[in-house]
Amino acid sequence: MNNQKNRAGSVVLAIALVAGLAGTAVHAQTVGGTPADEQAIKDLVALHASSSQQDDVEGLVVGLHADADSRRADGVILSGRAEIEQRYRGIISGGPKRMAHAHPPESIRIRFLQPDVAFVDVDSMSVTGQGSRTPFFLVFTKVQGKWGVAVERSGVPLK
Repeated sequence: MNNQKNRAGSVVLAIALVAGLAGTAVHAQTVGGTPADEQAIKDLVALHASSSQQDDVEGLVVGLHADADSRRADGVILSGRAEIEQRYRGIISGGPKRMAHAHPPESIRIRFLQPDVAFVDVDSMSVTGQGSRTPFFLVFTKVQGKWGVAVERSGVPLK
């Protein structure tokens, strides 16, 4: 009888342990972000797009951390805000509105991995709405209470 109780107790303990670990695995990948944090990230995405439409290089890079890196659609990896800014200046020097693009608000998808780390998937498209959309993948981090882009990756244009 004691063996059956011990075995039953072990089974219950094992089930509880597995259930607890399974519950942790499901929730360990994401956390809830605050509405203020979501809005701060959306505001930075919107500022980047509106700055591109005004040839405002400072506005294009203000949301980048100093050590941010960016892989562009052509495969070039840029390291640091200064190098990214230099690339933007070169593009803009080729003529007005060469960087102009939009990030439709409905395309912004934010997934908080930690309270201070968020993965953002957003589409980039022509301001006219014509042509393909290119997905951008961004890792935002919150440093000293301020959100900024740590990593940016360009996806493949969608038809």
